[in-house]
Amino acid sequence: MAATVLAIGKMRFAPYRAAADEYLKRLKHYLNIQEIELKSEASPKLSETQIREKESRQFIEAVPPSTYMFVLDERGKLFNSVQFSDLLGKLIDQSQDMAFVIGGAYGHHECLRQRANMVFGLSPLTFPHELARVIVYEQIYRAMTILKNEPYHK
Repeated sequence: MAATVLAIGKMRFAPYRAAADEYLKRLKHYLNIQEIELKSEASPKLSETQIREKESRQFIEAVPPSTYMFVLDERGKLFNSVQFSDLLGKLIDQSQDMAFVIGGAYGHHECLRQRANMVFGLSPLTFPHELARVIVYEQIYRAMTILKNEPYHK
């Protein structure tokens, strides 16, 4: 069982990169996790719809069909931390690989939402992509500590 976080673009803001790296380091104790940064397709020659579609197709190509795909979207299903840990626990018990997809500035194309096993929301608010990635890592870490009955989650 492995988890992958896929995102458009590199983390350029050093404090977010440091926070993400800290959670990645902590998560290695619990599961095989990796981060994949995909190229932004933003171009003045393309419409927002074309950019969304090209970036979404990159995600579809990068994630095997057998992998449980969470597509992050502010309109997605909201969970509290315990509910999220329960879902991850079920996937882990089934030895199911997971992918968490964080889109670019223009969001996701419908083709990616259709491929998703779950359109998942962190909040109804919109976050910068780099901060969303840190939040995803923190919530996966929190879920793992909940599953292990460790004191991080209070």
